[in-house]
Amino acid sequence: MQNATTGTVRIGYIKALLDYLENHQLDTASIFTPELQRQLDDGSMNDRVPVLQWSDLLEKAIAVSGDACLPLRLAEELIPKHWGVFAYAAMTCKNLGEVSAMLVRYERLIDDANDSRVELQGDKVALQWIPRMTHLHPALMQVSLASWVTFARRHTGRRDLVADVDFTCAAPPDVTPFAQLFGGGIRFEQPITQIIFASDYLQLPITYHDPDAHRILVSQVIQQLENLQRPDELHASIRNIISQQVSSGRCSLEQVAAELQVPARTLQYQLEQSGTSFRALLDNTREELARHYLKDPGMSLVDVAFLLGFSEQSPFTKAFKRWTGETPGEYRRHQGQ
Repeated sequence: MQNATTGTVRIGYIKALLDYLENHQLDTASIFTPELQRQLDDGSMNDRVPVLQWSDLLEKAIAVSGDACLPLRLAEELIPKHWGVFAYAAMTCKNLGEVSAMLVRYERLIDDANDSRVELQGDKVALQWIPRMTHLHPALMQVSLASWVTFARRHTGRRDLVADVDFTCAAPPDVTPFAQLFGGGIRFEQPITQIIFASDYLQLPITYHDPDAHRILVSQVIQQLENLQRPDELHASIRNIISQQVSSGRCSLEQVAAELQVPARTLQYQLEQSGTSFRALLDNTREELARHYLKDPGMSLVDVAFLLGFSEQSPFTKAFKRWTGETPGEYRRHQGQ
């Protein structure tokens, strides 16, 4: 599968991070912009934000807390409302094998940064995460794996479950929290991210299994996924075109519509029906690209501005501060800390 250049994550994940930081009396003002804070306060938990933004938020939270293992602790405090109907459907599954199958089939409802697959390995089972995007913070995978183990223990009533884990990232300074959480062998700088456990675990019953409720909840999961796929695929196509055209400084709704071979009015209507606008997608894509470019110390702010289609540095600086709450220079300095 080709890596995606953009993707989204359920905003419930973002709310989970905010809840965690507030519960532990950690600073949130330097992590969450006023605009994002308003979105969390006013929007639906089913709203979506860019995966790259989620990655940046986790990176900032780790820096603010000084805790490299924050993703593991965050996973332990996730509750069903953060995942939405997917979590409630998983909680009514028959056994852990059914939960794993749900994850493989419907994970995109939570995020589309990666795909999941189950691989039998003798008397072991490997639940693997295959990235669809590159250059994401390792914290994303750490949250995913830790969440799965936490869910499995919590909803089977088996606190003694252990698993071996492979990460593609480098090892943190202290791996003790990883060993304590997963209970098995922990390996870093591996070719694939996966969690490996005894195949017998697949038969472990889920405490709240309810066949009737499960059927209803799965139908809601499917409906939400269908609703998500249509606008998300359109948005992804538009983002890709914007990424290709934005440096010219002439990226417009009409040009993107022509590239997609649809009337501009039709495209505008489709975006309105999906709850967004071309301007919002343009700003969002520019912000993602800006964050990416600013991580390259060899690229000047003027170069970044031109690559994003700004005629000079000043309007880029104003736009970036509107998007993030800080200037490009401030953002770059914080990245270097």
